[in-house]
Amino acid sequence: MSTMDSQVENGDKEEELKASKRKISLCKCGVCGSEEAKYRCPACLAHSCSLLCVKKHKQDSGCNGIRNKSAFVTLSHFDEMTLLNDYRLLEDTGRFADGATRDKLIQTPRSTLKAKKLAAHARKVNITLRFLPITFTKSKENSTFFITK
Repeated sequence: MSTMDSQVENGDKEEELKASKRKISLCKCGVCGSEEAKYRCPACLAHSCSLLCVKKHKQDSGCNGIRNKSAFVTLSHFDEMTLLNDYRLLEDTGRFADGATRDKLIQTPRSTLKAKKLAAHARKVNITLRFLPITFTKSKENSTFFITK
């Protein structure tokens, strides 16, 4: 009986070890359903067991796998991790705004001779003409010009 007891104890230890290694609760893969889930999609919280299942989930559901940073969270589900995510969102927003104020290309409009002539002729006919910064795509695509007579 002692060997039987030791086998049961070893089995219990293995189960405890598996449970301690698990990061996701005891649920099956949402894609194949055959194995235990190891991953969870940040966007839709679907469970998956392997990279193959993750890719299949994205292909089948059209999910992009990117968490919605501004999604509403009820007060009952609000925890420290949600607070940290909100703080990171505010930090990223502040960093982006600060970077935009430091970028000289965005602040200074183009000052080519053609642009100056176009703006001068527009002012003559009471048109306020504003130019986009050079870094904007629409500014690069713009082909407006003024034909002098």
